[in-house]
Amino acid sequence: MKPLRRHLITTAMSLFISPSLYAAEGGSSHYTPGFYGDFGVALEPEPGLYLRNDLYFYHGDAGRQRFVDVGQIRSELELDMAMYMLTALKVTEHELFGAQYAMGAYLPVLAMDLSATVELGQNDRSFDDDGLFVSDLGLIPISLYWNCGNWHFNASEIVTVPIGQYDQDDDLNGGLNYWSFETTFSTTYLHPEKGTEFSFALGYIYNTENQDTNYQTGQELHLELMLNQYLSETFAIGLQGFVYQQITGDSGSGALLGDFKGEAAGIGPAVYWAGELGGCPLGVSARWIHEFGVDKRLEGDHFFLSATFSF
Repeated sequence: MKPLRRHLITTAMSLFISPSLYAAEGGSSHYTPGFYGDFGVALEPEPGLYLRNDLYFYHGDAGRQRFVDVGQIRSELELDMAMYMLTALKVTEHELFGAQYAMGAYLPVLAMDLSATVELGQNDRSFDDDGLFVSDLGLIPISLYWNCGNWHFNASEIVTVPIGQYDQDDDLNGGLNYWSFETTFSTTYLHPEKGTEFSFALGYIYNTENQDTNYQTGQELHLELMLNQYLSETFAIGLQGFVYQQITGDSGSGALLGDFKGEAAGIGPAVYWAGELGGCPLGVSARWIHEFGVDKRLEGDHFFLSATFSF
């Protein structure tokens, strides 16, 4: 199964991809459900440069739930979003704590269409806005890989820098206007003869306050679970899902609806194909995650198409 493992390392970058939907006060955050799931998420890459291209599509709504966004109370939210994101990961030959050391960064570009009703006392206002935005920058100062036989482990730190377009007077923004610090630990068990893989990724996110709205999103915990089966050296299928829980409430004078703890879960199918392009190993994966059990967040369907090259 060595060729399989060689191809799989080109997909093992999903832990670093966590773009926001649009704003935490609006029922989301820097965590996007399902983005941490994939094939071989904790496999240690060979030294080199890895470039991952992601296309992501989302449709979600909030039903009758109410949210606070840019200082307003909103309801009847509906969001359509398409995103392209480029992630670069540099895997070095250096070791730290007995692990292989890597670092990287990612930057999303979002196209969004948002409709909602703004509560203004007796005179509510409805709006429908769209736009193209550069979103917040993700930095990966450290990512460590360990290997023990069929078991593979990864620990990483991700810092989300609020460089995306944000204006409190706008109905729709591409950035969140606050920093996030995320610690993630993942494990992959890959049986080389049977081609069976089980992986999970556990992440903790701490968010700073949005200074423009005096709203601080609570601390978040998410768990991604993946059960994959490789049918050949180049093709695999899987079942992947997530569980999300906000473990502390929102705070600050801008949290007009109280602590507002969100939660969600989701599950869906995935497929993977490995090959080469121009002599470079190429890994392509596609996934669909359907959400359920959602509270105080947008609820919908997530579609992912990813292609990773290694050099």
